[in-house]
Amino acid sequence: MELIPAAAISSSALDAERARMEITANNLANVQSTGKNGQVYSRRIPVFEAVYSEQFGHDGIQNLAGVKMKDIVADPRQPLELYAPYHPSADQKTGMVKMPNISPIEEMVDMIAATRAYEANLSVIKQSRDIADKTITLGRQ
Repeated sequence: MELIPAAAISSSALDAERARMEITANNLANVQSTGKNGQVYSRRIPVFEAVYSEQFGHDGIQNLAGVKMKDIVADPRQPLELYAPYHPSADQKTGMVKMPNISPIEEMVDMIAATRAYEANLSVIKQSRDIADKTITLGRQ
């Protein structure tokens, strides 16, 4: 059993948000990447799921124990096509180049959201630690 359940839950969320930021950074790094033989980088999307403890609360509902990344899926949107006949990856007949389906603005919004979620969970951990310290101090008096 965790001494501070809120800190344990937030700790798992820190790991999830860190992974989300890494995936988003990878998407941003590949905004202009073209692949060989018509293969194009596709935007990656993290999928998270709740992790439940084996314990049940007083109301009979299973307690939340954290969050984890369940999977990383490819964005189903089609690649963008750009007319660039002199590009090395251009189709010989049409002059079109397939580009990743990544919006830098969308990725930056995701990065900001992940950063704020990370900061919020870090704050929960700090506050949980402070509460535990104050509880111990009160117990000594």
